[in-house]
Amino acid sequence: MNQKRNFPLYLIDRSKPEAFPFDYITCFDTIAGFVARVVHFKDNNTFNAFVSMYSEVPDNENVCITQKFRTGGIAIVVEDFLFDMEFSETNNSRVQRLLKKALKKYIFAEVSRTPHGELSIDNQIKQQQLTVDKAKSQYNALVARSSIAEADYNIQLAEATLQTLQRYRDNQKYFITVNN
Repeated sequence: MNQKRNFPLYLIDRSKPEAFPFDYITCFDTIAGFVARVVHFKDNNTFNAFVSMYSEVPDNENVCITQKFRTGGIAIVVEDFLFDMEFSETNNSRVQRLLKKALKKYIFAEVSRTPHGELSIDNQIKQQQLTVDKAKSQYNALVARSSIAEADYNIQLAEATLQTLQRYRDNQKYFITVNN
């Protein structure tokens, strides 16, 4: 009997602080639900080392799925299951199917949240760089309108925003290859 869920199957959590390098995916499947960590690899060497190391773990196919990109890749690793579950062939294949779907959902969510055209990340970075440059060139006028502390804070805030946009663009390089 196939009952329709009245809740989402996956929840992707991106609310991590900068010092915490992982996204998480929660799968709410009623039989094989899990919480999984998404690990990003910036280069092929670390990705290959992870795959090699993880291939030595018994039953690794039941708790991990990887996706290689031109440079680096990602791995989704199950941290914990939501329910007590007997590891049978049926349940193992169910976990594998859910992991594959989670990978597709995660990659689609990452690619789809990247704006294109006028709002592309490169255009946003260019605009923010212009804002920083203009604020620095107009420093004396900023101080005259407010105070040195406020002028310095405004410039620091603009620079921090620029750095955040640049980090976001760098992270997106992993997912752009999926569409190609």
